[in-house]
Formats: sequence, structure tokens, C-alpha cells
Amino acid sequence: MIDEISNQFKHCKSWEERYRLLIQYSRKLPKLSEEELEQIPEIHGCESRLWFEFSKDPRKIVAYSDARLMQGLLFILSEALFELSNEELEQFDILQLFDELQITRNLTNTRLNGLKQIGEIVREK
Repeated sequence: MIDEISNQFKHCKSWEERYRLLIQYSRKLPKLSEEELEQIPEIHGCESRLWFEFSKDPRKIVAYSDARLMQGLLFILSEALFELSNEELEQFDILQLFDELQITRNLTNTRLNGLKQIGEIVREK
């Protein structure tokens, strides 16, 4: 799936096209109820509200944001994490993933901060 996502982003000629694609992907991440969100750690320091829970074995990812842009990023991240081996997870660089899709240069520092925190959570598990 991540190869398919990568190919779609390679065909984007502008940030606007990438943004529209992120919004499309945001719709694929399940909406969580308030009760479900209360059970998931919230990531602080991001521009929007962001929740993320990860376990390596068995692989489980629960991610949600109140911002559609971040929802799209979380969907892509979830797809990538499901495809990585445990060894690859230890070396995982979240910013490199989004650099390759030509997304990071258009994100604010606070959004990048939220992504970096998620990257740390993944490597620590």
C-alpha cells in the first residue's frame, strides 16, 4: 500500500495536489468517539489535537487528529508502519517518510513537532 501511496504523490506537481491527496487519505482513517479518544495518549505540541497509540507485537496502531491534514498524514504513517519489520521500526525516520513524499517542507514547525513525537514513540516501543 505504501508503494501505491508513494506513486500517487510522485505524480503530484504542486503542494495543492499533494494537499488534496492528503485530504482524500484523511477520510480513510476511522473516526474515533470521545470515549475511544480518552483511552489513547494525546500528543502535545502539535498545531492540532493528535492522539497516537502504537504497539509493535502484535502490531497495533490507533491514530486520530481533529485536523484533516494530520488525519491524512496519520493514515499514510499507519500504512507504512504496518509494512515495516520490527528491525526497520527501530531505525524508522518519520520525517524521511514524508520528505520522500515531498510533504515536510510545507508543514508548520508545530505539525512537524507532533510527527517527531510520534516517530520517537515508534522507535521506543
